[in-house]
Amino acid sequence: MFIFDAIGFGSAFALLIPGSYLPDVALTISNQWYTPSLIVIIFYAVGIFSQFLTSARRNKEQDSKNAVIFWGICERLGIVFLYLTLKNYLETDVGFIFFIGAYIVFVFSAGAILPSYFDLVSRVLYKFRSIFFALNLTFGSAAGYLVSRYVDSQILESGLIKGYLSGLTLVITITSISMIPLLLIREPKTSYRSDIKFSIKALGAQLKIWKQTYKNNVGLNAVSLSNFFSAIPEAITPFFSIWLISFYNMPANRLGMWVTLLLLSQSIGSFFVPIIGIRTGFKYTYILGLCMHFVASIIFISTGSTFQNLIFIFAGLGLGIFNTSQSNLAVELGDVGDAGNTNAMLTAFRVPIFIIIPLIVGFFNSSSSIFLILLLSMSSAIIGVGIVALKLNDPVLPKVRFWLKDS
Repeated sequence: MFIFDAIGFGSAFALLIPGSYLPDVALTISNQWYTPSLIVIIFYAVGIFSQFLTSARRNKEQDSKNAVIFWGICERLGIVFLYLTLKNYLETDVGFIFFIGAYIVFVFSAGAILPSYFDLVSRVLYKFRSIFFALNLTFGSAAGYLVSRYVDSQILESGLIKGYLSGLTLVITITSISMIPLLLIREPKTSYRSDIKFSIKALGAQLKIWKQTYKNNVGLNAVSLSNFFSAIPEAITPFFSIWLISFYNMPANRLGMWVTLLLLSQSIGSFFVPIIGIRTGFKYTYILGLCMHFVASIIFISTGSTFQNLIFIFAGLGLGIFNTSQSNLAVELGDVGDAGNTNAMLTAFRVPIFIIIPLIVGFFNSSSSIFLILLLSMSSAIIGVGIVALKLNDPVLPKVRFWLKDS
């Protein structure tokens, strides 16, 4: 059931992540330099902020399915709003505002679902969660690859906006169907419900919990600190295609191939995380993911557009390996029954970078600044690797961990 949901989720993300078509679509309909950066900032900052809000309402070992269903429906409504905006309001004065608003609805929902989704996976698939996190991204990326190939053909035939709309139509269909298996997932029921309301007090209490976790859990302390410094490579990945088109005169129809390579390599990278992690530990797969980002930047600096495909292959490997490793680290290092909250905390440390770096990159978006930006990316990857290598002594092997109320 989870895999069917991953297929729907992957098909949507193929069109809606910053490393895909959306920054170019936003730039086309607005013709403003800051719009690609705005898409990147919304995706990460709003998504992470919504994780924080929903994780603040969750208790340890709280039932999760109802929240997963609610936010899953909101995600799909966000995609529908985006489609309607591009189709009906693009030529109006407020068309771009509606476009951004619809995207915020999707991103907020996609972030808000994660705490409950992680808890549901860690509870229902307690024996196979490390394998699932890899299969989830693998099947999702495979679905995204097929959708991107379809969108490529439509863009060549009808242009960027109409081709993108055709892709959204397909995504709405797939995600609507994938909602059915999500509804059929069975979660052991208890009478335990959250009585936490959205309030400043509750959010403040959540920050105090994160502060204590950061101070007292050595493993999560190391990963959190590393996440702050090593977020730069992921934050600049969406700009690879923009740079190649703008400064290396690559044709825009290459965009689909780059998206395909990014998704496929992301799928391959995530697939190998449990294989390697079960034997050596997720600490080393986390480091490997940062190394892949480092290599992508090296290739861009040294060859420019000559080996453009390799840039996206290694960037995709970095995304797949790094994010799947963090998912496993959140489950294994955090308290039992609190995986969603732990993952939200780890991701929150990346927020400042995802807000500041895209703005800097967008403002200094010139051929002369690319070298400095990539140098900063490589330096941050090295710092992240150093922190985890030196501060995280535990290799973090997968363990079978039951929720207390299920054991």
